[in-house]
Amino acid sequence: MSAVRKKWRPSIAMVIAAVCVALVSVPLVALLAVRLTSNQFVRETEQSLIQQGAIYAEIYAQTFSALDGPLVGAILSDAQKEHWGAKFHPARAHLNVRQDTVGPPRPDGTAVAAPLDPRYSAVTPRLIRLAKRSQRTTLAGVVFLDHAGRDLNSEGAPSLAALDEVKSALAGDIGAALRWRSDDFESHRFSSLSRDTGYRVFLTYPVLVDERVVGVVYLSRTPLNLGKFLFQERYALMIMLVSTLVGAGLIGLLLQRLISRPIHALRDRSRAIAAQRNPNVRAIGHYGLRELADLGESVSSMAATLSRRSQEISTYTDHVTHELKSPVTAVIGAAELLKSDGITPDNKLKLLDNIEVESRRMNSLLGKLREMTRVRTSHEVGSGRLADMIPDIDGLSIISTAPLDTVLPISPEHGQMILQQMAQNSLAHGAGRLTLGYAQGVLTLSDDGSGVLDSNLDRLTEPFFTTRREHGGTGMGLSIVAAVLEGYEASIRCVPSETGACFEVHFGKTV
Repeated sequence: MSAVRKKWRPSIAMVIAAVCVALVSVPLVALLAVRLTSNQFVRETEQSLIQQGAIYAEIYAQTFSALDGPLVGAILSDAQKEHWGAKFHPARAHLNVRQDTVGPPRPDGTAVAAPLDPRYSAVTPRLIRLAKRSQRTTLAGVVFLDHAGRDLNSEGAPSLAALDEVKSALAGDIGAALRWRSDDFESHRFSSLSRDTGYRVFLTYPVLVDERVVGVVYLSRTPLNLGKFLFQERYALMIMLVSTLVGAGLIGLLLQRLISRPIHALRDRSRAIAAQRNPNVRAIGHYGLRELADLGESVSSMAATLSRRSQEISTYTDHVTHELKSPVTAVIGAAELLKSDGITPDNKLKLLDNIEVESRRMNSLLGKLREMTRVRTSHEVGSGRLADMIPDIDGLSIISTAPLDTVLPISPEHGQMILQQMAQNSLAHGAGRLTLGYAQGVLTLSDDGSGVLDSNLDRLTEPFFTTRREHGGTGMGLSIVAAVLEGYEASIRCVPSETGACFEVHFGKTV
């Protein structure tokens, strides 16, 4: 038997632990990867600012266009005119924390000596009042710029035109950027999960009048961060975590009970069988899964078969030793007498005849043993007609009361072997007629011979048991019949009968 190559393999306990860890980690990883990421929060903030910017820009444009004055601002390109002139022109967030660099804090702007257009001075107070009221709800900072990028919210209207996001808006496109908060923002060393993110989302939205950029709405807001979200949803997350841990623990216990324990029990039982210990000493009380139950039944069946075969081999060995001892002793004794001087020719012939008889007996006994071995290793199965199995025995009339087309759940070869052996047994016990019958899976064989003593009914199928030893009987005939029937889940037994012998063959399955 080849040994399994020794190499590292995970145990069932390790697999169960890995499954439990995966059950706990997968929801959290999925939650962090899909929903609870800084990138998602940034894009949500950017999208919110786009929506606010569109409203502010529309109010800014209507207020500005109501005032008289010359056309100002950059002219839109043809592609921009087509885009902004369309009935629907949705804008999508495009900032990406993993790719975009967080810029420095927004500067205060560059001083400009030139005066502002009077129209901007007229619209600014109203826009600032609107922004302050809205800021109470939106929490977004709003700065209004003129067509040159000057800050209308600050005294002196410094220019912010040098910023990339402002350049995009002055050119007619929506601009966005990530910037760190002011330099005086310092994170506390014991910062709690509820503290804000260290950078802000800045968005610029162009204000369009007559296909020109007359101004810019500059918005900013700090996005929600992962820590703050976890802090806000801490109770729900705790419930989810506890539920996941409890669920993983229950699944682990279930796998331990349904898989690990039965497999370990089957392993111990198999080792006990391999060590030739009694396989029924430690019976398995719980298999867990149907497949493991089937495996356990197979192991039990294998153990029972091995135990029975072992006992049979031991019994056969003892009987063969006993049965061969007498003829071997007789042959040795006759051979020794033949070597002696003065033996008469008549005695010499008798001794030679004795050697021949005992040798034939040994040969017959060994032939029966070989036949028994062949029958037990034969895997032939099938079914056949009873009429094709009936042998032709001189001096014995075999009558079948069953219909000629009766089919038995046994192969024709094995059926012929069984009926041949039973017919010879009946003939050897003085029978002249053997009657066969079949009904409801039971084959009945009754003869008119000398019959069987009640005390021997249960011993007839034992190997080497015979009542005709002085006539050359080996006691292996019915043992071979029983071995053949065992392969078909069938059995044979002798039942009491007023005349002759009666045997019943019970088939475990019918056709």
